[in-house]
Amino acid sequence: MTADYNTCKGGSPWPPLQAQGWMKRVHRRYDLSMADGLRPSDAIEDNTDSTAAEMIVSRPRAIKRARWAEMIFLAALIVDATLAVLAHRYAYFEWDLALASRIQSVNLPGFGTLMTAVSLLGSGWLPWVLVVTIGLLLIKAGLRIEGVITLAGTALGWPVNMLLKLLIGRPRPSDALVHVSGKFYYESFPSGHVVFFVEFFGFLVFLAYVLLKRGGLRYASLIVLGLLIFLVGVSRVYLGAHWPSDVAGAYLAGGIWLMLMIEVYRRIKARSQS
Repeated sequence: MTADYNTCKGGSPWPPLQAQGWMKRVHRRYDLSMADGLRPSDAIEDNTDSTAAEMIVSRPRAIKRARWAEMIFLAALIVDATLAVLAHRYAYFEWDLALASRIQSVNLPGFGTLMTAVSLLGSGWLPWVLVVTIGLLLIKAGLRIEGVITLAGTALGWPVNMLLKLLIGRPRPSDALVHVSGKFYYESFPSGHVVFFVEFFGFLVFLAYVLLKRGGLRYASLIVLGLLIFLVGVSRVYLGAHWPSDVAGAYLAGGIWLMLMIEVYRRIKARSQS
């Protein structure tokens, strides 16, 4: 995947958000042209919801943020890759056991409840409800491509993760080594909860970082979504569902899939505006 966001017609896959006209519900379409003026073909109604339009930044700022986002994701993948390769060969490591014991020894008030609540967001039917709800809300707001990628990308990531689990076949942590708070199914590597959080909430982080203007909504979105992605890894170790290396491998696997989602989104966005 390329980090170059200027390979499409007109130099950018991101729509120009005119300083004034686009902020109102006017008859304009997203356009990839660098020109400020409108072509005859631009006289097409923009179906983007007016509320969403007021929160979205200009095209140059969106391009800059997209480049930084991709660099951050790639850096995270490089850090996680080393742990993932080693985790493929061993059932667990000494540092797995030591780190898991330290995490499970945390006895702050409400910490256990928080860990259980975070993990519940990735358990059973709730992840599907979250994905469908957010995807449909994006589509209803006029962000159709964003909504479709959220729905399709996250849904397709689940069977890929299950295939990885089957191929690697790593056993779950043993209750003889760490405290296991419940009965967990499927193989241990990579953590399905972490993969889901990185794919789903990670794509929402990308959209918030790239599209939203500076302000309370953008900062709150980045903080809350980022905390969820971080805490789910801690929660899976705290509950005894996974080793820390399972979590690291899941951040890697989820990050790779997230990059694919972003690349597909970028290409579809560019093609729809050419």
